[in-house]
Amino acid sequence: MKYVSYKSYEEIFSEFEEITNHYNRSDQYFDILYDSVSSTTIAKTPSSENFSVNTKKSGIVARTFSGIWKEVAIEESSDIGVIKNKIPKLTKKGDAIAEFEGWELNKEIKPKIDPSNIPIEDKIKKVREIYDYIKNYDERIINVQAKYMELLIERIFVNNEGCKLRQVIPRMRIMVVPIAKEGSVVDYDYSVITGEIGYEIFDLFDHELLEKTVKNSLEMLKAELPPAGRRTIILDSQMAGLIAHESFGHGLEADQILRDRSYLKQHLNKQVASDICTIYDTPSLEKKLGSYFFDDEGIEAGNNVLIENGILKNFIYDRRSASELSAIPQGNGRRESFAHPINVRMSNTYFGSGDYDLNEMISEINEGIMLVHGFFGMEDPLGGGMQCTSKKAYLIENGEKTKILKATALSGDVLELLKNIDAVSKDPTKLDGGTCGKGSEDFVPVTSGGSYIRVKNALVSPG
Repeated sequence: MKYVSYKSYEEIFSEFEEITNHYNRSDQYFDILYDSVSSTTIAKTPSSENFSVNTKKSGIVARTFSGIWKEVAIEESSDIGVIKNKIPKLTKKGDAIAEFEGWELNKEIKPKIDPSNIPIEDKIKKVREIYDYIKNYDERIINVQAKYMELLIERIFVNNEGCKLRQVIPRMRIMVVPIAKEGSVVDYDYSVITGEIGYEIFDLFDHELLEKTVKNSLEMLKAELPPAGRRTIILDSQMAGLIAHESFGHGLEADQILRDRSYLKQHLNKQVASDICTIYDTPSLEKKLGSYFFDDEGIEAGNNVLIENGILKNFIYDRRSASELSAIPQGNGRRESFAHPINVRMSNTYFGSGDYDLNEMISEINEGIMLVHGFFGMEDPLGGGMQCTSKKAYLIENGEKTKILKATALSGDVLELLKNIDAVSKDPTKLDGGTCGKGSEDFVPVTSGGSYIRVKNALVSPG
């Protein structure tokens, strides 16, 4: 029985169910996943113009659990019968991992404009138009990077708990980086738009946004070095997202908890942040880059409240860690592809909004810094240290934003920062998309963000 690319999802469901019925849940857990991805990437710089189109790359991975995972992955064109041969039948291992209620879903996100109906020549033309608009805007723009990325992902999942699931998700991303130079000074800003949308993403990257991005890069030419030391600071949504994801979220991944590799292991149900602080990880949000309907273990995407009123409420789980810690998973067992392992992964990780007005937050600061456009963050799940950098910042003097500052680093202890939050703005939560690796590999799409957050006595320095 060979897999070929023209098989319908109904046929895949049927064949998966036939294989799954071979394994009795009372004796062992078993699941099987079909993973297919089509992708297009177009990148333009002054020295090159590259594009790649992969119409379909697909495969299958099946596994069982007997205290450890036994897993087999094959290319789509391989003989699926190898799964039965390589995954053994077991007895009396059904309770080796917790059982969850089966469910069914067949869901496709239908974009307004399906990118698969757009010729590659048209996509290249759009990227060139963006590039040319930025390059010709001002003679001080000496370099432009423009990149378009398009993914269409289909995953079909069946297990012997009764799950019969399918999701089809488009993921889009456009990024532009105008690099400016005046005299000996070179600097830049950038803009990125992501989402589970279609070709209409180009409508969001209109001339107004491009002009703003260029002006932001030109503004950076006048930026001064930030001061170093302890200051009251305000973080925008991107910087808040770096804290939520990189500095805090990685320490909540329950595989780290089980390996005693997280400083947060002893803090469950304890105060870890200001009582006005809430942090979530929510894969069920609509049309965000890190969203999905179910994870790669068949768990329905939920809403995990990580911090509520400053109290650490939950870790982030996959099936195995939830089983060992007697917890309820919210859909955070994720693979990069069928050829990669399942890991505990974040999805959309963010601070909840508060009740402050941003202008009021600024007006109450005599001497401080507003860090905007989060740029870089390091994780330290073992030690709880923090190192995040904004692309730029603004000096706050006597309740007003004044000078623009260059890249600004924020460091110190994560829990100290969270406990020093004294205001959270009522602005709508804003999430920005990217990718996250487990260490240096196994990348999955994620978003992070929040609203504006004010923090007392934070340690800043030039970035």
